[in-house]
Amino acid sequence: MKPLEPGAFRTVAAEHYGTPKEVWGFRTRPESGGPVRIARRFLRANQSLLGLEGLLGALPTARTVESLGATHVILQQRHRRLRVHRAYVTLHLDRKRRVYLVKNRAIPQALLPETLEARLTAGEAERRARKALGRRGRGAHAFPMERLWFPRRDRLELAYKVRLQHDRPRREWIFYVNARTGGILSRWDNLAKTTGRACVFDPNPVAALGGHRALLTPGGRVRRPPDAAYKEVELHDLDGTGRLDGRRVRTDLTTGRVRNPSHEFCFEAHQPGFEEANAYFHIDRAIRYLEELGYRGRRRVFTAPLRVNVRASRADQSWYSPGTRSLHFGVGAVDDAEDGETIVHEFGHALQDAIVPDFGQSEEAAAMGEGFGDYLAASFFADLKPRRYRTSVMCWDAITFPDYDPPCLRRVDESWTFEEDFVEGGDEHDNGEIWSATLWDVRRALGRRRADRIIVESHFQLDGFTRFDRGARAILDADRNLYGGRHRRALERVFRKRRIGPV
Repeated sequence: MKPLEPGAFRTVAAEHYGTPKEVWGFRTRPESGGPVRIARRFLRANQSLLGLEGLLGALPTARTVESLGATHVILQQRHRRLRVHRAYVTLHLDRKRRVYLVKNRAIPQALLPETLEARLTAGEAERRARKALGRRGRGAHAFPMERLWFPRRDRLELAYKVRLQHDRPRREWIFYVNARTGGILSRWDNLAKTTGRACVFDPNPVAALGGHRALLTPGGRVRRPPDAAYKEVELHDLDGTGRLDGRRVRTDLTTGRVRNPSHEFCFEAHQPGFEEANAYFHIDRAIRYLEELGYRGRRRVFTAPLRVNVRASRADQSWYSPGTRSLHFGVGAVDDAEDGETIVHEFGHALQDAIVPDFGQSEEAAAMGEGFGDYLAASFFADLKPRRYRTSVMCWDAITFPDYDPPCLRRVDESWTFEEDFVEGGDEHDNGEIWSATLWDVRRALGRRRADRIIVESHFQLDGFTRFDRGARAILDADRNLYGGRHRRALERVFRKRRIGPV
């Protein structure tokens, strides 16, 4: 394979290393052989351009992922047998085995330390992390720790990765503790969460009754949904135990579970078992929809059933836990597992994490995670809702909220733009409405299935620290890989309108 020719590609440089952080705007010639072999040939030919001299032997293959339109080879840098945090090289190949994008976070050879200087033990690192949490650190469960290298500006620090999880209230944190000084290098709240309340209908009583007013008393209290709010559905692929466990979903994290050997789970919302049955139905259907889009067989995203706890907290809080890869719903106010849109929103976090582990560890990425969850819920149920409620998400959950008309937790059709409305240090849910509106514009331009397919596909070339402009570029690449770029102009109009770029 020949090196890339000057002027035939675009790059952006890493802030502290001077090496190209991303290289794009090119397509190599089709190559024979497997994707890993092609990727390594590309790196050997372009190691000078990428600043990888002396590092190719320290980049073992972490995994190879096949999406619908491309293959993604992920190499993880190691130094002295330890993983270097965030130091990966990914190469993205289209279906003709042409490399079209390289993302390079490898630390140049000259910046790698020669010796290990660990002074803290793993136990001491855990104690430092617990101390940083204060009272919240008491009783928190610690996951197995990893010793690794942590990039800090233009140097590497030996560190421990400490993951702590607290059950009540449900929280989860990732700490990187300096193994030399004991200082906290990084701290991140790792739970994707929502404060919403929801309903478990298809998608909710508001949609079934054509509006929200009949569900409120004159004093503004929530009425019990009438029979017309319910829909009888089939539950697919149960495992035959009488529990709500199946090929794609298991509610086995729920305490006080229902069991019926006849597999009849017809309950009203105030009865035990209703949340279990509806969570099972909505998650199973969402995964089935992914399979219809093409993510099945060797390209399937979820390799094991998604585990669910529908009564995880008494608070009005729901979340996806990356540490245990499970969904959790609170029972404060309206039970969250009663809302199909809340269920699908949280499922959106699970989907992102299945493609990009620990997605959302930066402000923009966290906002994109919340925006994608809102978009997925809105897109999934749009055709089942009255037109006036189509761009409102979680209307049952937020039926008493006065902030929107009609009442909802958030909307996906705000007029906000990234340049003017993204707030540094702001709430990820608020910033996420910029991204959800962008994705909704894509859906309006392309139609539901085509937009959903392109948007899901785009995640395979993102990382947990991604940004809005890279998300936009990934959508353009996904369109090119899946549809030959036929929607490029429409997509670029959307991104210009939302002032996301350059892409």
